[in-house]
Amino acid sequence: MHDLHGISRAAFDFVIAEEVTSRAFYERKYRRRLEFPGGESGPTGGIGYDFGTQSRAQISADWGDKVDGGMLRVLLGASGKRDAAADNYCRATRGQVDIPFDVALDVFANCDLPRYLAILERYCPGAGRLGPDCKGVLWSIAFNRDAAGFVKAGPRYAEMREIRACVASGDLARIPGLIRSMQRLWPKTSGLYARRETEARLFEKGLAEHHPEAHAELPHVPPAPDPDVVVQVQTRLRELGYFDAGAVDGQLAPKGRTEAAILAFRHEHDLPLNLGIDDELLAALARAEPRQVSEIRQEATAKDLREQGSETIAITDQVKGCAGKLFGSGGTLSIAGLLAWITDKATAVSGAKDAVGGLGIPPAAIAWLLASILVLALLAGLGVLIWVVAHKIEAKRVADYRSGKNT
Repeated sequence: MHDLHGISRAAFDFVIAEEVTSRAFYERKYRRRLEFPGGESGPTGGIGYDFGTQSRAQISADWGDKVDGGMLRVLLGASGKRDAAADNYCRATRGQVDIPFDVALDVFANCDLPRYLAILERYCPGAGRLGPDCKGVLWSIAFNRDAAGFVKAGPRYAEMREIRACVASGDLARIPGLIRSMQRLWPKTSGLYARRETEARLFEKGLAEHHPEAHAELPHVPPAPDPDVVVQVQTRLRELGYFDAGAVDGQLAPKGRTEAAILAFRHEHDLPLNLGIDDELLAALARAEPRQVSEIRQEATAKDLREQGSETIAITDQVKGCAGKLFGSGGTLSIAGLLAWITDKATAVSGAKDAVGGLGIPPAAIAWLLASILVLALLAGLGVLIWVVAHKIEAKRVADYRSGKNT
């Protein structure tokens, strides 16, 4: 018996079945060759072992004492090969690989399983504390989809990011729906579509056995929204001036910024104040006009924001004040005033240089004096640079306020 490292036998056997179907099928189809699964995968052998994504050192550690030297060289040669290069390598090495099922199972249980569980915990903290079935399901997703998907940006990984948030918050009842929501990424006839359904059911079984309170909530959890539709809503809200909707990422997190923006839109357009995305909301978004920004707001200045207590303006005021001390001026200069200051200082330095040249001072002393002036000039230049950056931040803050992006 292998050490399952806290996942259930059902989860372990499920992943093996998904990767190679069965011992008999493995011995017949996968034992004597490397396979190219497609996409960005590398040459794959054993039970879902992607040699293309592993370093030569890792391959040697996992397989070095389990295969002969000639076969190890073939496996090491697969390291780093992806896409077309991986496909070509699989064709070129046909017949040079022979990995019995028991050897493949040994590597899978003793190398892949603990390694991917550690990766899962890194990208989805708290997954290791779940019951065996639930932990096994998240390991299955990490092994199949890439554990980094729990933190990757974009709508394609919206459900995985939400699962990570649910594990962190303890909102486990939402996870089966999020796993099923991933089915949108594949055709209904795809094996991955079916895999997600089996994972969702196994997770529900795990809730019943080890997290009964979460299992009791399942009937009351609404279906997970389609991330592509959420992206559509987030994009439209921002177009209409609801900038507090947050990033366009396909996530509709409970009590999050997108949810708050939807409620604000519903309130302003006399729609029912529910949190979901329905046909009525989509229709209203499609025909809505952009939010109107008041004339007073459109003409606001940094002074107005300063009087309102803007933290950004307060910080830029402090930075510009400190920068002004470096180049010997106040922090309230305008850009035109700054240019005039630079012109004045350049004229003064030029005059000072001419005056020093006529005093008959030894060349060495002049060199030291000029070096001192250079140091002061560099400090002043640094102050100017800091002042300009702070000024640009201030101008951006004012522009955002005028457009309605910030309060």
